[in-house]
Amino acid sequence: MLTKENIISSLKTRVPEIFMEAQRPNAVLRKYSINLTELQFPCCLKVPAKKGQPQDIDYEGEALFTKEILRNINKVLSIKKKEPHADRIVRFIASFLQYMHEYDNNLKETDPLPSESISEKKDSNSSSSSLEESESESESGEENQKTREPTVVIEEEEEEEQGEEFETVCSRFVESLIRHLLRGFTAKRVSVRIRCCQIIALSISSMGEIDEDLYQDLKAALFERIKDREAAVRVQAATALCRLQSADTDIDPADGKTILQKLMWVLQHDTSAEFRELRRVILFNIDPNQETLPFIVERARDLDAINRRVVYLKPLTDLQDFRLLTFEQRSNVLKWGLNDRDPLVRKAAAKMLSTKWIQQANNNLIEFLERLEILNAGVADIAESVLNAFFTERMDIINEITFDAEFWKHLTPESVFLAKVFIKFLQSNNNLDERLDEVLPEVTAHAINLEYYWDMYHSASEEDKAEYEFIISQLLETCMCLDYADEVGRRKVFELLRDILKSSDIINDHLSRIIRLFRLISSDERDFTRTMIEIISDIQEQLNPFELLEESPAKKSKLDNVDESTVSSSPQRSLSPSVNDGHIRLKCLSICKSMLENSQESFTKNSNLYGLLNDLIVPAVQNSDTTLREIGLHCLGLCCTLDRELAQHNTALFIHCIKCGHDELKIKALMILFDLLMTYGLQTVTAHLDSPDEMKEVLEYCLDDNNDEVQALAAEGISKLMLTQRLKDESLLRLLVLLYFLPVSDEPNIKVQQCLSYFFPAYSFSSLENQKAMAAVTISALNEVCNMHSDLKSYETMINPLQISDMLADWTDPRKLAKLHIENLYEDETDMTTPGVLAEQALESVLESTGHKRKTMLHFVLKLYLDKVDKARLKKIRSLIERINTEQPIKESMIRNAYSKLLKKIEDILKDESDEISRAEEETQTPLVNEDDIATQDDIATQDDMATQDDAATQENMSSEDDDIATQE
Repeated sequence: MLTKENIISSLKTRVPEIFMEAQRPNAVLRKYSINLTELQFPCCLKVPAKKGQPQDIDYEGEALFTKEILRNINKVLSIKKKEPHADRIVRFIASFLQYMHEYDNNLKETDPLPSESISEKKDSNSSSSSLEESESESESGEENQKTREPTVVIEEEEEEEQGEEFETVCSRFVESLIRHLLRGFTAKRVSVRIRCCQIIALSISSMGEIDEDLYQDLKAALFERIKDREAAVRVQAATALCRLQSADTDIDPADGKTILQKLMWVLQHDTSAEFRELRRVILFNIDPNQETLPFIVERARDLDAINRRVVYLKPLTDLQDFRLLTFEQRSNVLKWGLNDRDPLVRKAAAKMLSTKWIQQANNNLIEFLERLEILNAGVADIAESVLNAFFTERMDIINEITFDAEFWKHLTPESVFLAKVFIKFLQSNNNLDERLDEVLPEVTAHAINLEYYWDMYHSASEEDKAEYEFIISQLLETCMCLDYADEVGRRKVFELLRDILKSSDIINDHLSRIIRLFRLISSDERDFTRTMIEIISDIQEQLNPFELLEESPAKKSKLDNVDESTVSSSPQRSLSPSVNDGHIRLKCLSICKSMLENSQESFTKNSNLYGLLNDLIVPAVQNSDTTLREIGLHCLGLCCTLDRELAQHNTALFIHCIKCGHDELKIKALMILFDLLMTYGLQTVTAHLDSPDEMKEVLEYCLDDNNDEVQALAAEGISKLMLTQRLKDESLLRLLVLLYFLPVSDEPNIKVQQCLSYFFPAYSFSSLENQKAMAAVTISALNEVCNMHSDLKSYETMINPLQISDMLADWTDPRKLAKLHIENLYEDETDMTTPGVLAEQALESVLESTGHKRKTMLHFVLKLYLDKVDKARLKKIRSLIERINTEQPIKESMIRNAYSKLLKKIEDILKDESDEISRAEEETQTPLVNEDDIATQDDIATQDDMATQDDAATQENMSSEDDDIATQE
């Protein structure tokens, strides 16, 4: 058996051996922790430790052991991160501390038998005291006081003995280790800071109780490291603080925040890509509660897809009840997760929903929908995608869902919504046709149910009307899934829908669904339009006959004589003689609009539409009521998409509305104009205009409009037209570039920024023609941007022109063309002249400009890809650079050195090309070998044959070969 002296003397060999073994890939860390403890206690204790008694510590031996451990730890601290051997040593240190902590707790525990007897004594004393107390109430309170005092004293003494703490080997070692690691928190070497924080992060849960001052020093050091310039250090510091979030709620006097609040601040504000792992660590370790949930929900929109996925895999899955989220948060979390662009995020959100959240609703889909509150605006669409994701994940329950007759008689908003979504889900899956036939109600029965709930809607109170409106809308959606081969059922549905549509209190949401349903059950489009026109005529009969006499609708489709004052009138609603008549007209126009949206045949094939145009739509456009005028213009636009000639005749009207109308009318007319341009093309739409440039002028006018919505709509429309090659105009493209980089004084137009952020790369990389168009406006746009930047006001903000030049150089890089990547083409197989043209134009601009514009142009040329530019262009670029160096030398040393390298690169390219030309010329001058002189395989003798030949024959062959060589020469 080894003595204490032998163990101490062998520490410098045995401790490194244990560390060496612990860093092996398959090492059992628990085993080596025990081995290290077997060395520690003989060194640190004078006598073996006993349970429940203070430890007799040998401070000299303890110092030697601690010194050797820290010496071995120091070897790990300087090793860079993600080194597997060093990571295993760090985990070994944490395992050693955990084992020591467990061992220390076992030693601190007293013998269970005495503790049990003490508790029994306490119980007996308490019971006897209570008994004496009850007796004393009947006899004397003084005697009871004497009995209770000794008992209380004994209990207090026992509690003090049990609560007494004493110093242990473990607590002293932990204190020494923490103080040693804290010194490394401020080291200059990044690896040392990372390893020190990593050891603390992994070990902090196993350190037990430490000195209060030391704990405060540790917290302060971690607070500093969570702001370290290195992301890896922040990650480890955040991991350590996450371990303390629940146990420590003290406020830091430096900034008045708790640990949890500091972590939430980091989660919310360290949003750059560099610190994505930091946010991920916090999300993995944070406790989801009322305080942290708003910050967790924000990370569902994180830029990093892995972090978005972690939100659904960890904190939201660990949520005890998703009702802790507000209704808005629930909707956003589900909408963002199930519609995320990353499939793994969508899968994580669906898994969270189908496993954890549905369990919290007692595995009841209707109860789950109740918690989502689907009656709120916009929630129904989210809930539908939620249920579809749930059915996709849980195909095992498809056969368990049934809808019997009783179900349809007692519908609630949640149950009817579930039925509709389930039926649509079955219909969208071809493999579930049999199950669909079982679930789908009969047409006649469904029509009866719809009629029943329509009657209930009329008799319901104002509080219940919203529920019945929702039920009817879902029943109408379900009607779209029914099989109308049953003629009796089809007629029943037809008559019911006709009566509902004529009703005076029908809402727009029901109206659009009913008209789509009419289109489904109609035999063809003519039958559909004829039915709609009949219904509109029946409704118009309710109009005031005097108003019908006063009307004088124009019997022509071209609206050249529209009064300008009518179009440009203010958006204030004028009072009509009869409010009811205005409501009827609006209803007729709404039916007409929905009918036209579901029509595809042109006016020439469906002449019934001409009467509707002249009798209903044209008077509405000429009406002074802004609501009727806007919806009438909408209907006219739909008519124009069905008839080319009608579109040509009314283009001038739409342009007039854009120039003279109020904002709502302007937006409506602009949308119609873009639809017509997309449908027929620019040349067709502008055929009847006075000037072909009139369309271009109105688009430029809209891009410069003060209304953000008009400006965004114009930018989006022009972008779509250019992407689809419907519009090709360099001046409009240049305006879009300037609009994108325009200085702003307040908040920028977010819609414009988002649209153009997608448009420019997509447009430039989609085809070589588009990229050349972008290159054609690049230099002029860059010049204008530099001018805007030089005239920038103090209250305005703008992107630096150097950054703008980087983006323009990127958009005009021919290496990024989609065709190269789709067809796997080489650079030599496409036109690479664009960068050379831009470089030449930019250098010519440098000779004529000064200041920031000159610097921007010089910077722009350096960003261009010139390796594949033709020789003549390179020579011109070289001469321009040499001219700049002669006439206007570059003062900035970095730019001057960069241009020196560029000149050398151009010289090398030109030299390589000239060398290749010389080699090619030499090869063309070399004569070719005749086919007759090429030896065949039969003429070559094998080694065996040559060995058997005599010297004379060999000499003869050699002389013949010499003759052949001479002949070739």
